[in-house]
Amino acid sequence: MAEVIIASKILSGFTVMIMGQSNISRDYISLSKRTVEEQLYNELVQDYGFPRAICRSLRDLFFSYFDLYLGADRADGQLIFRAIPSDVPPGVKTEEVKTHGVRLTIFSSEDIYYASENIEELTKRRIVRITNEAFDQGALLTQADLSMILGESPRTIGRRIKELQDENIIVPTRGSRMDIGPGTSHKTKIVQMYVHGYNYTDIKRYTRHSSESITRYLKDFSRVMVLHEKGHTPKEIRIITDHSDRLVKEYLELYESINTDEYQDELEQLRAMYTRKKNGEREDDSIDFSDRMEV
Repeated sequence: MAEVIIASKILSGFTVMIMGQSNISRDYISLSKRTVEEQLYNELVQDYGFPRAICRSLRDLFFSYFDLYLGADRADGQLIFRAIPSDVPPGVKTEEVKTHGVRLTIFSSEDIYYASENIEELTKRRIVRITNEAFDQGALLTQADLSMILGESPRTIGRRIKELQDENIIVPTRGSRMDIGPGTSHKTKIVQMYVHGYNYTDIKRYTRHSSESITRYLKDFSRVMVLHEKGHTPKEIRIITDHSDRLVKEYLELYESINTDEYQDELEQLRAMYTRKKNGEREDDSIDFSDRMEV
């Protein structure tokens, strides 16, 4: 009987399984290697004679593309767009940039309501949504990108972004990259508003984020909070949740600032989002980090 401890993390869009194995019967060792990933790796080694390190890198690269463009994670209303990575400094020539594929939600069911009421508000919400989606995936959209994706003129896009920024709405575009800095992210801002008593309707109105996004950010925060309370280090939390070091740090700093008697009811509501019962058992992200090897 194999004893396997599994943690999933995302590396360049490819799901890498980190496993610690012991007492696997010799009868089943060959089965553990009979995967598509292992087959591709073996063919690169045997048919092309590449060094093993290059074969591993190529395998991971191929599967990152398969997952991004052909995987089942892309939802209705989403497209894949090649954007400039957020760590590329200004002034770099386009031909020298290695673009990054990101999933962007061009259409959401909530868009129907805003299209019926106010088309300008719909444009603002789409700008906020897709710029933050790109930023969360490690890329920044330009105003030209937004113009082509949303079918608006660059002047209109620029005007809408200015209006949003005047409302203190975070719009992370490549043009405003220097203004992003180490400040509070839109995710942390949304959690703060929830803890301070804003309801979903208010948060949606003030941040231009959808109900689904707000719920996801609250669950992400609750996961980090509970793992921290269980004694996991920031590094372990980053590996378990696949969040960036920056976001984990932001969430932990927020937790320390609101872990007071005043906000215990709100924190308990957030804990419930993570510790809800599932199939009669509580969810558990705990991972044994003492014995890990990359397969």
